[in-house]
Amino acid sequence: MELEIEGRHKNMLLHREEINFEILNVKKTPSRAEVRAKIAGSLGVNEELVMVDEIDHEFGSTRIVGFAKKYDSVEDLKRIESTHMRKRHGEQIEEKKKDEEKK
Repeated sequence: MELEIEGRHKNMLLHREEINFEILNVKKTPSRAEVRAKIAGSLGVNEELVMVDEIDHEFGSTRIVGFAKKYDSVEDLKRIESTHMRKRHGEQIEEKKKDEEKK
């Protein structure tokens, strides 16, 4: 799996960097966790700061294109990203449990 970063754009308002990437020479679509690890390794950051939004793989193609976001801090990520996207990336959401305990 060869990762190439096609474009990077710094979004100052949302404290993140938006990344367009391309993965070459794949036979099957990799998982979000694999793509997230590869992007984090390529950028030299912690995996917790990277969110993979989109992975597009055409049938029969060995090329994948996608979109990811790298946040400046975990706090920014939690403030901006929706709960279901954080769950997709394996984050355990404690907020619901805290609300139930208060009741």
